[in-house]
Amino acid sequence: MTAQCDRRRWRCAGDDGMVAVLTVGLALGLFALAGLVIDGGRAITARQHAADLAGQAARAGADQLDLSAYRSTGIDRIDAPAARVAACAFVAAAEPADGCQATVTGDGVTVTVTTHTATVLLGLIGYDTFVTRGAATAHPERGVLTGTGP
Repeated sequence: MTAQCDRRRWRCAGDDGMVAVLTVGLALGLFALAGLVIDGGRAITARQHAADLAGQAARAGADQLDLSAYRSTGIDRIDAPAARVAACAFVAAAEPADGCQATVTGDGVTVTVTTHTATVLLGLIGYDTFVTRGAATAHPERGVLTGTGP
């Protein structure tokens, strides 16, 4: 089937509304791209925030030393229950809605923080929140080590 064209007006009868369809398609594509850029940036920021919070909580946990073991043996040993409580208490104080899991292995404290961040534009297509996780490990250190000494 061929379209009936009026040569004086450069218009064909079968082309009515094509610009509107193209405009709607391009607008939806640009909106989806903007959603990915904005919410993708929020996801990257949330992941970095979770990693920073996990690092700070791990250091708070690594500060919990078993002083009686240190006084009797001279070896730095982490008080595991106190370290887990201190690490997760730090996370709860900084971000009450975030999840925390702390484990003590050997001479280090490992903390995993789970965050839930709301989306801005992707919520319009049903993707309301995204979950990010950050993990860090800290070890207790005593004193400042330098290359020079007495």
